[in-house]
Amino acid sequence: MKLKSLTLTLLTVCIAAVSAPKSAEAASLTVVADGLSNPRGIGFDSTGNLYVTESGSGGDGKDGRCIPSPSAGYIPLCAGQNGSLLKIAQDGTKTNIISDLTSLALSPSGEQAAGPADIKFDSLGNAYLLTGLAGDPTNRDTVLKSPDLGKLYKVDLSTGGLTTLADFAAYETAFNPDGTDLISNPYAFAIKGETAYMVDGGGNTIYSVGLDGSGINKVAAFPQKTIDRSKLEYPDLGPDIDPSALPVTQQSVPTGIAIAPDGSLTVSEYTYFPYPEGEARIFSVDPNNLQSNVIADGFTQLTGVAYDPDGNLYALQHINTSEWKEIQQGGIITGDISGSLIKIATDGTRETIWSGDGLEAASGITYGPDGNLYIANRARLAGTGQVIKIDPRVTKVPEPTSAMGLIVAGALGATSMLKRKRSKELVKAETV
Repeated sequence: MKLKSLTLTLLTVCIAAVSAPKSAEAASLTVVADGLSNPRGIGFDSTGNLYVTESGSGGDGKDGRCIPSPSAGYIPLCAGQNGSLLKIAQDGTKTNIISDLTSLALSPSGEQAAGPADIKFDSLGNAYLLTGLAGDPTNRDTVLKSPDLGKLYKVDLSTGGLTTLADFAAYETAFNPDGTDLISNPYAFAIKGETAYMVDGGGNTIYSVGLDGSGINKVAAFPQKTIDRSKLEYPDLGPDIDPSALPVTQQSVPTGIAIAPDGSLTVSEYTYFPYPEGEARIFSVDPNNLQSNVIADGFTQLTGVAYDPDGNLYALQHINTSEWKEIQQGGIITGDISGSLIKIATDGTRETIWSGDGLEAASGITYGPDGNLYIANRARLAGTGQVIKIDPRVTKVPEPTSAMGLIVAGALGATSMLKRKRSKELVKAETV
């Protein structure tokens, strides 16, 4: 009884001596939707309904609609009609708005799909849908027989009707703006006023498109990056390929885009094979002339960026190590695909909000109206993809640097000593 009384007295002193701060809160992760196939882009309408694009699981190749993958060891990418646009209402009800769009995925795994890639809304509530491609665009209409890939559409959500606004695959075929290999993979877009800005991870470019039907207005390539060869790691490429003879100049592979508080565009990059760790950049792009400059560096395989109302930038890291270390033969995952969410404050300070622990191979991030960050998780997997939300708001516990803080720490320490004296049992403390 004396021990209990003393403990209560000490705790009372602690409470009385110090005005208690808010309870410490760690960032939290919640699954919003599960069982998805290659979920990618996320968008909210004006009433708070959530929309997500599923790139699908591709086809079995029996109809011959296959091309070699340029990023997965030339494994066949086969087309099927199972890409979709999914609506998740505020009450959790799920509705397929469109369910028969082309999906192009590795065969037979159904992973790393291209198809419905992103969904966004303008200020008037109109919806727009982007479709990817992930391959040589000259094969789209012929071998793949999939003319709906590689385009931006205006969507009639009541009927599922699509109106073409831009054909990026055709533009890449005709002009190849970055001058490298002929590949197109429209990945994500953002809307500012009457203009959509789209990043093409295959073409290494950014496009501006008039939402009034005027089509592609401008296009610009992102700068390549020369990397110290000593920083490049390669998998076993076989006896016929000498890694020391491979180029050290890296294509950009832009993947994420957001409108910055000052009206400029913020773009993240994934980097090119062998996906060097710590070499991915974030660009600021002038929306008027699409000229870019690097504003942050040192990331690994970024797939999305988003801002909160306070101007903090969040960068989504797809996998924390080079993709080839975790994705092996047949494009199958054999290792750790944990990713990270990194906060970049307005003063440039960086803080990892979340790493691993359920965040895996994510792609696409949007700041929600409820203050949470919504992310397409396990975005390269068929049947096990998710939409998750992470609450980035964290209240830190003040350290006991003041006299009152030291009193609190001392009181709690005294209480702990008395407890240990009463019992010799070892207690394992859990860290939260």
